Amino acid sequence: MNAFPAFGPYAICPPDTADVAVVGHGDAFREQLTAVRSRIPSLYADPLAWLVADAVENALPECAADVLACREDVAVILVSAHCTLHTMDAVARSLPAPRVSPLRFAGASPGSAGSLLCLLHGFKGSSLTFSMTPEDGLPAARTVARSWLRSGAAPYVVLCAHQVHEGQGHSVRCAVLAPAVSVAHAGDVGRATAGRE
Repeated sequence: MNAFPAFGPYAICPPDTADVAVVGHGDAFREQLTAVRSRIPSLYADPLAWLVADAVENALPECAADVLACREDVAVILVSAHCTLHTMDAVARSLPAPRVSPLRFAGASPGSAGSLLCLLHGFKGSSLTFSMTPEDGLPAARTVARSWLRSGAAPYVVLCAHQVHEGQGHSVRCAVLAPAVSVAHAGDVGRATAGRE
């Protein structure tokens, strides 16, 4: 994997989001999205899906034990205007052939760009793909993530944003989000605990 360059920053979750805590963050970058050799036999995934998985793997060391302990409820959101265009193009170019690989065909679904990491880590919570740029899609994605966290629908939300840097490459930034414990709430919990002692 290539080193992540110093492109103009875009915040996955702004620091003024008081009710959400960022418990892990990771980045991944490739100069080109080209076919990636699968680490899992008989599995094909679009190159962007592997880049998303790399970003998430870079984010998890900060919070892996807690996140993986409740993996069946962990939610995933991906924001990408590109999605699986690499695989869609490959499928389109193979159409004159008598047979199209069913693995490639399944891998061309735009939603599959964010589903590989679910397969790799066992995440089974809600998942959503916003097929738009981070500038356009992140505000709505943050709103959905906050709703899932606030309602208890998910204990963690893995939020990833893919950016195309024209002529320079592709980057994915990931934040693992959790409900923030407010100072007031933490004080209430502390007083309740002290009262039982």
